[in-house]
Amino acid sequence: MLEPGAGSGLISIYAAQRGAIVTATDINPVAVECLRENSRENNVQIDILRSDLFDEIPSQLFDIIVINPPYYKKDPQSYSDYAWNCGSNGEYFKKLFVQLGGYIHSETKILMVLCDGCDMAMIKKMAFEKGYRMNLVFSKKNMIEKNFIYSIEVSQ
Repeated sequence: MLEPGAGSGLISIYAAQRGAIVTATDINPVAVECLRENSRENNVQIDILRSDLFDEIPSQLFDIIVINPPYYKKDPQSYSDYAWNCGSNGEYFKKLFVQLGGYIHSETKILMVLCDGCDMAMIKKMAFEKGYRMNLVFSKKNMIEKNFIYSIEVSQ
């Protein structure tokens, strides 16, 4: 399993505790240290890399990729901004959909968390342009926003 942009590693730790072989990445060096600390404290083995999306991930295929991306259309000004901001033109998603194909096989499950505060049309359009379709698999409203989980599949 791969979790790019893992932040504190909650999803990666949960998966590793259940037996998954996990790679977790983040562009933020502070988040990478947090990932290392949290994996030690939770006594799980996770391959942790500092990487901007797939840039530093050795060539390999993953069975599961879980993405909780930055989705606000602002340009990041600091490493901490990368947790929330995808670039004023959605640069994060452009890069994601260009690189994704090099790390998946025909059975890879790809899940992405989004919310109603992001530019859903832009993200779906970028996915479509690179040969992917996004299928809603779950949604839930909380006090602040509505969250969605999408399955991303290669268009046939």
